[in-house]
Amino acid sequence: PLWVSLFDGNTLTGWVAEPESQARQFSVAKGVIQVAGSPKGGWLHTTKKYSDFTLKYEVRYVSADHTGNTGLLLRSPEVSLSGRNWPGRGFEVESRDMNNVGSILPWEGNILGLQPGAPLGKFRFDAAAAKRAYRATGEWNSIEVIAHGNRIWTRLNGEWIATAFNVAHPDGHIGFQAEDGLAEYRNIFIQEHDPRTVTPETYVKLFDAGALQGMAVNDARFAPGASIHDGLLQLQGTGGWLRTTSRYTDYTLRLEFRATGERAESGIFLRSPSGQDDESGWPKVTTEVQLRPLPGNLPTLVANDRRWLGAVLYRGGSEGSTTIDTGAAVAAYRPLGEWQEALVRVQGRQVHFWLNGQLVGEADNVANSSGGYVGLRIGPGGMEYRRVEIKGYALD
Repeated sequence: PLWVSLFDGNTLTGWVAEPESQARQFSVAKGVIQVAGSPKGGWLHTTKKYSDFTLKYEVRYVSADHTGNTGLLLRSPEVSLSGRNWPGRGFEVESRDMNNVGSILPWEGNILGLQPGAPLGKFRFDAAAAKRAYRATGEWNSIEVIAHGNRIWTRLNGEWIATAFNVAHPDGHIGFQAEDGLAEYRNIFIQEHDPRTVTPETYVKLFDAGALQGMAVNDARFAPGASIHDGLLQLQGTGGWLRTTSRYTDYTLRLEFRATGERAESGIFLRSPSGQDDESGWPKVTTEVQLRPLPGNLPTLVANDRRWLGAVLYRGGSEGSTTIDTGAAVAAYRPLGEWQEALVRVQGRQVHFWLNGQLVGEADNVANSSGGYVGLRIGPGGMEYRRVEIKGYALD
């Protein structure tokens, strides 16, 4: 899909001020759209309605008293409805100067349901990520908003901030509201989605049909340990790991694997830095889910016993609380040489591991909450993969 500019840098062509009496709150100067606050509100919206899209723009707040407060209104089914001439029944991505520490308003990037008549749903917001990402008053903040189907996602300066689920409206106008202080917008681009578009809810194939895509060995010294034969990815060696080319925060990893021998051993590094490996070529600080066959004589029944398939291990850094359901593991496990289906879900500091549809392991305090690479450990004995795919919040 093509990126289309919504602002030519000189005029408000393609935009409409609503109501017309508030048009003076929106102007163009030095290549930016200036939005001035007003007790009577109003908003500047596109003439066109949009359904599924990705919107990118930059915003900064230039009020010396940190009162800059506006917002991106989207999927709005009508024009003005609320008491300050803003639409109701739609959604807003909050834009405000977060250096106004006394304000009780929502944070930059948060997603709100507009009243009256806002659809009810599920909303998620990461305050820690918003704090990390936000820039000083007067600096430009880069915003990305994805609206697709019944979900909306926001990203602030490369950090995933918020998600809205169960979004009711299939389409609507896009616009900026006049609220308080002074804000400026520039570099406003939109990409309307087609069936090829990838969102955080799209599974991306990392290995499929005998080819790697979006994964590579982290250290060339260990490259011989990762090979492809007869359409299968084979990992066997003394160290190293195969990692994604993108970093992720929250994600779901889905794969099919099988052990080629009783001593086969691999694992999933959940979020790891690159270039910070130990002498074995494995990340020094990470959290790992064990992948290995279940032996005939079952291991000691301890949650963090590395001999259990699905055990969660901590490599460096702080440890956490782990749980393993040994009964579920034994019931779900298929005999040696058969294909196993695994699903790993990482959300914040939490991880859950399913084996062949049964929840087997879980843990908290997953390392590197601000993001890292997802990887497969190269270990002894031989492990084969025929499918590896991921969906989630990619940072790169």
